[in-house]
Amino acid sequence: MPLGSVKLRPGVNVEMTPALNEAGISSANLIRFKDGMVQKLGGWAKYYPFTIGSYIRALHGWQDLNEGLNLGVGAEASLSVITNGVNNAITPREREVDITPDFDTTASSALVTIGDTGSAATTNDYVFIATQISVGGLILFGLYQVTTALGANSYEITAASAAASTDSPGVVPEFDTTNGSSVVTVTLPDHGLSVGDTTDFIVATTVGGITIFGTYNVITAPTADTFTIIASSVATSTDSEFMNGGDVRLIYYIATGPVEVGAGYGLGGYGLGGYGTGVTVPSNPGTPIAATGWSLDNWGEILVACPTGGGIYYWQPNGVFTNAVLIPNAPLFNGGIFVAMPARILVAWGSTANDTTMDPLLIRWSGAGDFTVWTASSSNQAGSYRIPTGSRIVGGLQAPNQALIWTDIDLWVMNYIGLPLVFGFIKVGTGCGLVGPHAAGVLGSTVYWMNLGGFQTLSGGGVKQVPCSVWDAVYQDLDTDHLDKVVCAPNSMFNEITWYYPTLSDGTGEPVAYAKYNTNEGSWDLGTLQRTAWIDQSVLGEPIGAASSTGLIYQHEISNNADGVAMQSWFETGDFMLGNGNDIVFVDWLIPDFKYGFYNGPQVADIAVTISMKEYPGSSEVVKGPYSFNVSSQQLTVRSRGRQASLRMESSDLDSFWRIGNFRYRFAQDGRR
Repeated sequence: MPLGSVKLRPGVNVEMTPALNEAGISSANLIRFKDGMVQKLGGWAKYYPFTIGSYIRALHGWQDLNEGLNLGVGAEASLSVITNGVNNAITPREREVDITPDFDTTASSALVTIGDTGSAATTNDYVFIATQISVGGLILFGLYQVTTALGANSYEITAASAAASTDSPGVVPEFDTTNGSSVVTVTLPDHGLSVGDTTDFIVATTVGGITIFGTYNVITAPTADTFTIIASSVATSTDSEFMNGGDVRLIYYIATGPVEVGAGYGLGGYGLGGYGTGVTVPSNPGTPIAATGWSLDNWGEILVACPTGGGIYYWQPNGVFTNAVLIPNAPLFNGGIFVAMPARILVAWGSTANDTTMDPLLIRWSGAGDFTVWTASSSNQAGSYRIPTGSRIVGGLQAPNQALIWTDIDLWVMNYIGLPLVFGFIKVGTGCGLVGPHAAGVLGSTVYWMNLGGFQTLSGGGVKQVPCSVWDAVYQDLDTDHLDKVVCAPNSMFNEITWYYPTLSDGTGEPVAYAKYNTNEGSWDLGTLQRTAWIDQSVLGEPIGAASSTGLIYQHEISNNADGVAMQSWFETGDFMLGNGNDIVFVDWLIPDFKYGFYNGPQVADIAVTISMKEYPGSSEVVKGPYSFNVSSQQLTVRSRGRQASLRMESSDLDSFWRIGNFRYRFAQDGRR
């Protein structure tokens, strides 16, 4: 009896019909391809033995000046740094209050005293005044650093100019509507605005049946105390309301530390030098911020972090503050950040020009070598640029030779060119936007990303779409309401780049399925595995990924198991013809060709093989198996008939590795019916 063989083509293909995908793989989970052969995917184990407490949305690894190995962890409920196995909670802290205005000015002085019972503000803190306050001829609005701490209930800030008069307590804007009109009169003493200026109201106020919120043009300015704007709809009644009910909204950005000697961090080595001296922890430390996402990078040994839609924070190992604190002068609201090279410039995208309203297409950047400088001048390289196409910036990163900015529809290159422009911007692709801020990654010198039409790549030849044999499985089940959670996961150890994405069939909105591309083989595979954040191999070793609503962190490629549990690795082939495909064939032997372990390692893998045979593509299958194969197996008897067959191979044993080669079967013709 002759022997037939099944030499599997690398790659999973869900586009082809089973018969067309002859000797190909039609579905799989937790496998990869190596030199054209199928093998079990590398496993993982916990990088950190405890949970973080919420979904992790960003990871970043770096080494500090004391050779500490750090992993920055941006989770929905926290920001932390794991250093040499110890987790340090460094979540930025805020406190938001609505209070009756209590502002005091002195004529010819820029110092303003603010009363807020229990605020316990220190000179390390910042306060954001979210409702305009008119007092002493000044309009206070935006971010201010605390200039002087005056105890637990008051403090001073410094206004941009000196007050015109001694005054108190200050007043918020008042809105007046007329029934049937969209014109709104705003009363704000000494507003300082002219016709054509814009003004922002970022605390929503309902008056006359309309809501005042956002950016407005000044239509008229009849007096120094009043001006008019046009609302988006007409008022349904004549009404008058103070913004925020007359209260001022204050948002504090709180720095915790330094701590006193003998308390907490002031013990042992940490109590030396500046860390053991100075101001004690505030009596009102606020609450940790929550974030839907994070972008993380390092500025030398300093971690820089930006919660989606929030400010930019920094934290220095062995530094003065125990939590990440607001970067002075940086934009207060941003879509995300990254550090651009070669001049080491902090770039923020989807940023603010005036600290009050985000511009979804605005890029701002700091001075070279100084992330506290953001106002452009002839003596620094700070600046800004507004992308002219698309509706919003979705993401950005520093690639090997240039920085890249994606909008929802385009790709822009951001090249460092030095003064006076600092960066040059060129659109290099249209219709190739990014689906989410973490949906792009770098493998070698090539950038890969996911957009709504497919997977894209940028290399020396420009933007190209990557042919994808699993497109149907990904895009016909893609949950487009949660694209911001798509995670791109480069694995340079195996020349693979993976996208973890949310599916309609799962319904949780979390990235629970994956599509993986092997750049050497040009092959795809797919499966189910949740990863909510990822970094490629780094100073911390092999790749690290995060999963679960409790925030688990795993290191990959260091085990043959799934965190101590046997991996359920499997694949199913398309239909292949038995013999020449004209006759019904009788198959009686399966002859394996596996590697059952690593080179010079224990050969202990146990692989289950199932063969399904049928006479025609649409006929019912005869299923035989599963049959167990191990290093001692020579052949197994099956005794089955058909014109075409498919195979399923799977393993679920601990501590095993396998790779398949030339799988053979013994057959004989058995007639045509």
